[in-house]
Amino acid sequence: MSVVTASAFAGGGASVAAWHRTRWKGEPAWESVHGEVRAVVSEARCRLVYLGAADGSFNLLNAPDSAPMPDAHDVSPNWGGHRFWLGPQKRWVWPAPADWEHAAAKSVVVDHGALVLQQPHTDPQYPALRREYAWDGRGLRCTVSWKDDGRPYYGMHVVALNLPFRIVTRLVRWEEVPDGLVDVQMQAPRVKGVLPNPCVEVRGDQATIVAGRATLKSGYVPQPLTVERPGGWELSMVPGPHEGVAIASPDFGYLSQVWVGGPQYDLAEIEQLTPYLIGGRDGRCSSTIHLVALPPQAK
Repeated sequence: MSVVTASAFAGGGASVAAWHRTRWKGEPAWESVHGEVRAVVSEARCRLVYLGAADGSFNLLNAPDSAPMPDAHDVSPNWGGHRFWLGPQKRWVWPAPADWEHAAAKSVVVDHGALVLQQPHTDPQYPALRREYAWDGRGLRCTVSWKDDGRPYYGMHVVALNLPFRIVTRLVRWEEVPDGLVDVQMQAPRVKGVLPNPCVEVRGDQATIVAGRATLKSGYVPQPLTVERPGGWELSMVPGPHEGVAIASPDFGYLSQVWVGGPQYDLAEIEQLTPYLIGGRDGRCSSTIHLVALPPQAK
């Protein structure tokens, strides 16, 4: 497995790779090709839905063919791709607000090589979200921003991936987190008695998390999360910068997170959180990740 670090992006300027209108699974969308990798952002789902082979033959992300609206039978159908929420989740529990999860983009523009999508804002309890996608160095920069509304929030990037799923993470143990990982709970994280767990195999300072055994959402110190994909591809989520004033950290600062489910689930998720943020002088807060897709011959 290749090792991707944040330094891979140092000095990488924005690429001139252009965004073009297209259709994706019948939905209005935008696409851009950077070397051997194609990115597709759906207007209908207001998110990145495809990242993978430039010829469109292999998607590294989980993104179902259709995007049905919620109903009484399914209050939160999976639209896949790159999701983004504002935490803490205990404020809204589930499902996520429709503006974030089940709404088309309010507007889309291309600005200096970046594709900018404004999400709708119908829920007065939360600020409006603005998404931005642009190539930066070897990866796709994914930034979501919002305006301070008087409450601290933390950003939550959530990327859905198909099974099979196996990932190796780095453990950091100390007095407050003796197992080196956090069992992420909606109300409060659990740091003791997390291990042993059927989802996690520990060897030294590394943990291997495998989907399909049981349900667990676990947090790790901020780090790139790299997942091997079929055909020799790799996908890495690399933590990026955030804007705003950090006033506290959720989950003991173990902000690179992995969700896996039991045999009844057909996907897994890698996640990256920010600290709790309030606005600076301009009131703006934002959270950035880089998604790096490596084809077999590039490793």
